[in-house]
Amino acid sequence: MTINNTLNVFLRFLQLSIMKYFILLTAFAIVTTSSAWGQRTKHGHIPTNTRGTATAAKPTATGDTTTLTNIAITDTTRLLYTHPAPAGGYATGTNSYNDKGFAEKYRFGTNAIKVIGFATQFSGAVNPASTKSVMLKVWNQGSESMITARNYYQGFPSTVTDSLSVPVTQLGIGTTKDTIKRFMLAAPSAFRTGNFFVGYTFNYNFAELNGDTVALSTSADGNRSSTDYTLRYNTSGSDTISIDTIINVQNATLWSDNIWHDNYTDNDSLYNNLAIFPIVILGDPTGVEGVTHRQLTLFGIYPNPTSASCNLRFSLASDVSVCIAVTDIAGQIVLPSITTTLSAGMQIVPMNTYTLPSGDYIYTVSTTAGDRIGGKFTIIK
Repeated sequence: MTINNTLNVFLRFLQLSIMKYFILLTAFAIVTTSSAWGQRTKHGHIPTNTRGTATAAKPTATGDTTTLTNIAITDTTRLLYTHPAPAGGYATGTNSYNDKGFAEKYRFGTNAIKVIGFATQFSGAVNPASTKSVMLKVWNQGSESMITARNYYQGFPSTVTDSLSVPVTQLGIGTTKDTIKRFMLAAPSAFRTGNFFVGYTFNYNFAELNGDTVALSTSADGNRSSTDYTLRYNTSGSDTISIDTIINVQNATLWSDNIWHDNYTDNDSLYNNLAIFPIVILGDPTGVEGVTHRQLTLFGIYPNPTSASCNLRFSLASDVSVCIAVTDIAGQIVLPSITTTLSAGMQIVPMNTYTLPSGDYIYTVSTTAGDRIGGKFTIIK
């Protein structure tokens, strides 16, 4: 089968995808802004090229605390309504279809990591007297599943490795703004490598919600930055080559039929990322020189520990806008953020820390391509 034939098969598959969500409610970031209606555009296509995943490598230091996210720093988060809107509910939360689970995939190459918590941005509405809870979860990635003879899903959420029950009244949903909240696991599971999913499940009856219409925020539809698919070349002889298309399940929805569905190919071509981020600890390295999340490789801060000043070293695979932020352990920003456009290649950014008292701090490097890696450093005076 030729590449063109394979793509044609997959195009026909996309044209038969279920059209489930199509109304977009734009616009709220960490602080809610005014909303505007817009008709969703169905992305019934397969890309002509892929945005490859960078090779992972050695962490900055075993034990560094890192927050991973697939949402770019320039992207305003929002909610998606289902059809009919708004009465039908949310595409990433409570809705008239009774969808019960939503998951986002993360990959960290060959670096060992342990998920120790979640950073989430929920919105919607909550009854102050509610006794309901959502379950934040970490899933292993399941095995590859067939779509057609030459098309496969890379893998959906499977075994739950970590879970945490959170009352809906503690999700950070308010009357004036919806905030990013952190939730830490009391007893995280062991270190892992490779792909995994984070997300949440919520058992509810849409007709009996009594005001608890919660949902995860998302990036703008069309702003997903992860690889759409890869091609697998199978050779059975010198003249015979077949090609498989492996679909990257970046995020998925658990329908009421208890089956996971890929949001891009089987959920109205939703092409975005979910605002749920794993907080991880870096373990022992299995690669070399720095830790990589797609197009960004972080080498860390030096000297570490430091006193009055230090340098942050990282490299970029392409020209991109970068934001550098420093927070305390509680997540409060303690230094002015640095936002700038940088060229591809190695970067060394000097940082003045003389105003900060002794203690541990978290730094993050985020890009407009959706890459984010952070680490921990210590100030001693």
